[in-house]
Amino acid sequence: MPIYEYECSDCGLRFEKMRKMAESDASTACPECGVDGARKLVSAVNHTFAHKVVGGPRPQNTGVHAIDYSADQVIGRDAEQRWKLIGDRAKHKDGVVQDARKSGQLVTRDHLTRTTEGGYRTITESERTAANQGRELFRQAQKAVEASVQSSKKAEG
Repeated sequence: MPIYEYECSDCGLRFEKMRKMAESDASTACPECGVDGARKLVSAVNHTFAHKVVGGPRPQNTGVHAIDYSADQVIGRDAEQRWKLIGDRAKHKDGVVQDARKSGQLVTRDHLTRTTEGGYRTITESERTAANQGRELFRQAQKAVEASVQSSKKAEG
């Protein structure tokens, strides 16, 4: 149901009321003085689409300290949890590297890749070389596409 804005013709109070669209033109009683016949005002459209927040909580910037402070606390807790997760992953990576070194492999974090289960495994030097070549080919393809887009924009303009 939309929210309509009304102004009392007797006391001048402006108030909002949620009503069905079909009832929006019906007379409305003032909540302050009780006089019937408050007139509906033309107000700015206020419509938002329902969507999920991407990337975690966002600050509300309401101007109300208690609400904004609570939002800041939520953001702080979220950041703390994410940094803990990053630290846990780093420890796991270091453990995989140490285990590989104990078995005689000369590896660093550069020799790790993610597994489908979410863990890490060491890769051979040939796998690492192939992965780096694939990344380089991808970068070159990206640059070629960007150059093509730029030249087509220049040709149009």
